[in-house]
Amino acid sequence: MNKRITSAFAAAAATALLVTGCGGSDDSDHADHSSESAAASTTDAAATTAGAAVAAPTTAELTDSLTLIVAPDVDAATKAAEIENGQERIANLEQMTAALANYGEITFDVSEPTVEGETATAAVAIATPRGTAAPSPNTWVLIDGKWKVSDASACALLAMGQAPCV
Repeated sequence: MNKRITSAFAAAAATALLVTGCGGSDDSDHADHSSESAAASTTDAAATTAGAAVAAPTTAELTDSLTLIVAPDVDAATKAAEIENGQERIANLEQMTAALANYGEITFDVSEPTVEGETATAAVAIATPRGTAAPSPNTWVLIDGKWKVSDASACALLAMGQAPCV
């Protein structure tokens, strides 16, 4: 069974990365956060200078968020805190964590991100015991001052871990 999961994860990793790369913008996945941002108090809006750019997250921050999501020794609630709409992905995270329990080390090579508004995009190569997938774009969204893995990118990662979003 573990060999089947391992092989399926490696195949899904390559497929999901290709699909994620072809999926275009996932702005619709976090449109509700734009509404939340728009609902911020006028005091906060007045304090922000017009046209001020959002500070880009570091590659280390983005790498750490992905590494935490696949860590076998981290609980689903902690992982969910790193993901946009993470509470909706608790069952998926638990399923992926169980599937990857004996899989081996998964690492991420994240390129320098670009930021447009409240969305950061960076190419990510995923290395597993079965090999390294070609880099593909992943996105993070700024929510309450914290960069979180976008729902679309999280779902691609969960699909690779045999826990696809429905």
